Amino acid sequence: MKKLSHTVLISSDRDFRVDGKPVGLMPLIVNEEEGPVTILQAWILDCMVRIGEPWISVEKNAYIICQWYDFLRYRGVETLNADESHLRDFLLGGGVRKSNVRSMGSDAQVTGTVTNRNKYRVIVGFHDFWENRHGKSLAVRYGGTLAQLRENAFDRKNRSVSRAEINFSKPENVGAKAEPGTPTLDEGELILEEALNHPNPNRAQTWYLIGSLALRGGARVGGINSITVPRLISALKKERAFKKVAGYAEMLDGYLRPGNRAKIKEILRGMRADRRTFIFCEVRSKGGKLIPLPIPIEVCEELIEYICTFREETKAAFLKAKCRVPPNIFLSNKKRQADGVLTSRAMSNFFNPIFKRLDIDGTIHRLRATFAEAVVRDCYVRERAINGRAWQIKNVLQFASKLLGHDSFESIQDYLNNIIAQELLAGHPVIVGSEENASYLRAVAEKLDDAKDEVFKTALERFFFENGLKPVVEEGRKYSLF
Repeated sequence: MKKLSHTVLISSDRDFRVDGKPVGLMPLIVNEEEGPVTILQAWILDCMVRIGEPWISVEKNAYIICQWYDFLRYRGVETLNADESHLRDFLLGGGVRKSNVRSMGSDAQVTGTVTNRNKYRVIVGFHDFWENRHGKSLAVRYGGTLAQLRENAFDRKNRSVSRAEINFSKPENVGAKAEPGTPTLDEGELILEEALNHPNPNRAQTWYLIGSLALRGGARVGGINSITVPRLISALKKERAFKKVAGYAEMLDGYLRPGNRAKIKEILRGMRADRRTFIFCEVRSKGGKLIPLPIPIEVCEELIEYICTFREETKAAFLKAKCRVPPNIFLSNKKRQADGVLTSRAMSNFFNPIFKRLDIDGTIHRLRATFAEAVVRDCYVRERAINGRAWQIKNVLQFASKLLGHDSFESIQDYLNNIIAQELLAGHPVIVGSEENASYLRAVAEKLDDAKDEVFKTALERFFFENGLKPVVEEGRKYSLF
């Protein structure tokens, strides 16, 4: 088989605009020998503009179409001349570019896995776009074209393939998949420590920072994937602490110079001393829109150091291989895949086995949930501290959803329900002005819970009387909120 170049998806850092309005990233499909692949690019534009699919969905579908396009090229088949038999062989061979699998009969069954079903729908939708929206003539087999395959073809076993129906066997029955849990903050830290144990120092720091952004900043893997160096530098330029420095823009643009790098980190440390918590950097949301991601300032310091050291090391490998260096912070060692950017899937594939090894219920996406629950808990505690028994759930949900960038309260409500459930078991948070005072109150609570220590309780009651204090009773509440 002649060795052919692959068709790849190149992520762009520029917005694609319609009527002057950004609709998301404009991914490009390019073949190293042929250049831009117009037949695939037109379909992507239709998905993004007319249908308005989320950017992350467009990206996933584009990868599938690239594989399908190369599969047909390797078979010597023109894209619009493909028929049901080619699609069957493609799926039987695992949906990959190079496959020698050929069905011996028209009734060869393809397992109806989620992956196969998704690839099936994307490919049929692509051919439907060219036949029904642009009037192109497609190859006819068994009385129909690829654009005419029916959705319920998956559910029909041992049926005729007339009208181009594909027989899909049912996958092995499995039980309902349990939803992954939300790790505690301590469990999240264990995950990060394990990531640092990677034998390659470059990758160890890469995975550690990715996990830190999820756990401490609540970033989705898609958002982490889309963080770029220019956007991070732009975010720093907006900060007042940097604007106070003469020539701050030139300093930030020259971040690779050791003196500038040290100055940037010094300013960030000063912001932390001033009780600043986050730097807000724009990233891509699930829908493709730009949203602000809160990057903890201590993580931002580590990112600056990483960009100037380990990323430069990876960048040098790209240049040596004569590959384009994308602007993204996290680069992949697979320079020719996904435009050299570390993908969301790669992040999940690295972290999820760590959860299993450490016997921690969850996934990397649930590290974001750990952060989100901590934000909701903080909002809840503050609301209870201000309004006591008159606290309002709506106030908690509105403030938390604003901080987390959620459009609805539904997922926030789940976090709040979990916090209240924990409260019933472990008690209310105690709010005081300092850590020292908190330690005193914890000691008091521990003494009061000792049923044998009646002397202490009597002394405390006397203290209340002498200082004009009265117990605050809340019916039905076992625990108290100070």
